[in-house]
Amino acid sequence: MDLTSFLIDWNEVAAVGYMAPDEMMVYAFTHGMGLIYAFVIVLMAYDVWLNAKQSQWFMKKKWVFLAIDIPRDSEQTPKAVEQLFATLSGAHTPISKKEKWEGQFQLSFSFEIISIDGYVQFLIRTTDYLRDLVESAVYSQYPDAEITEVSDYTTDIPSKFPNDDYNMWGTEVVLVAPEYIPIRTYTEFEDSVSGEFKDPMASVIETMSKIRNGEQVWLQILMRPTGAEWIKKASAAVMKLAGKKGPAPKKPFYESILSSIFGLFTLNNGESMFYWTDAEANKSKKDTKKEDLPSQMLHLTPGEKGKIEAIERKASKIGFECKIRLIYLSPHEQYNPGRVITPVFGSLKQFSTLDLNAFKPDAKTKIEWFFVKHRLAERRQNLIKAYKFRSNRAGHSHFILNTEELASLWHFPSIEISTPMLQKTESKKSEPPFALPIFTDRPATVRAEDELRKQLHTTQTPELRLDNKYFESKFAKNKEEANNDKKASPPKNLPVK
Repeated sequence: MDLTSFLIDWNEVAAVGYMAPDEMMVYAFTHGMGLIYAFVIVLMAYDVWLNAKQSQWFMKKKWVFLAIDIPRDSEQTPKAVEQLFATLSGAHTPISKKEKWEGQFQLSFSFEIISIDGYVQFLIRTTDYLRDLVESAVYSQYPDAEITEVSDYTTDIPSKFPNDDYNMWGTEVVLVAPEYIPIRTYTEFEDSVSGEFKDPMASVIETMSKIRNGEQVWLQILMRPTGAEWIKKASAAVMKLAGKKGPAPKKPFYESILSSIFGLFTLNNGESMFYWTDAEANKSKKDTKKEDLPSQMLHLTPGEKGKIEAIERKASKIGFECKIRLIYLSPHEQYNPGRVITPVFGSLKQFSTLDLNAFKPDAKTKIEWFFVKHRLAERRQNLIKAYKFRSNRAGHSHFILNTEELASLWHFPSIEISTPMLQKTESKKSEPPFALPIFTDRPATVRAEDELRKQLHTTQTPELRLDNKYFESKFAKNKEEANNDKKASPPKNLPVK
């Protein structure tokens, strides 16, 4: 809406200004402001009610934490994790209006890298009904991976600060430029001469493994599957950079509302205090007569062309709504965020480029001026609670990262990374060779060992029995259960060719 398209009768406005304060309030309330107040109150009440409904629905969900360990000799690149994220995008479900009214919303995955006393672990948090999707996505790219369900590591950490045992530093990591502009990805970490891949995860893992006993570093990436609406912003930015005229933007809904509200401001003589001119209509007629300018692609600098290509490349892949949180915890006597956070955040700076996008700490992280201690404690409490609940509502607004960007930030380290405190499986799992010899008659030495076991069995407690029957009774199925597991025979009425 063009603010120059209407005029104000300042004489009438001055007449209102001479009224007493109570008369002015009554006048404003009866001439349109009352509707604005009512509209704001209704919106606030609806937001509170919807938040309560969503909390009720959310608390009914069961969550699982999966620790992922891959073999030490795995030669997979971040491309495998990119395919993993693409698979998880299948969890996106359009929410109908009825489901929104019931409090339903799109749930998030939480991909985390934690270091406790220097022990580094990769974790995935998901709902129980999406566990099969996560495990199948991991196994499809890492068949020899080990997935173990673990407890939530944040439960032992207090949520109230200041605390007698721990001190805390934390922030949310946000983008510098608009979300449709990409960050530096793993495809740019390959040496153009030798072809060697310089894994950006190496510095992150190495830094997190250097912390001291008692210290903890948590890196959390919340990712929520989303639709393709964000691509419209990328397309509009490309059209603007290329000097082309894109589709006419849709007028915001508040323009018609404000037009109606301005019409309610009537004076005693029945005339409107604001009246519209035809300047906007004349402007639109001129715009329709103006010929479209030729494309400016030929006049763009190499940097501008590269930016357009980067935006289009990001928009060509699946996107997720993301939030990134970084937390450092330590006992008071060895609390030193500069020693830990500076190198960790420096590792994240690898993915920043000055001509495209970059990461930075949230501006609210630094507390200055008034009531510093109180505001700092409140900031820490809000951040640790948001981290523990893996909240998508609390904190900074989410931003879009596509599968390639996510795979650059969170992927299993390459075979060259030899950090001793990084948890990996010792070796790959494999089937036994099919050509192993099979003995139908057991040798005399083996039979002698069996006789010895039977003799020992009579003198051992039930908890220490060594015979096979004990383990079969505890962990294996009995014969009846095994028979029940057999496949049923086909129906007798099947057509026979």
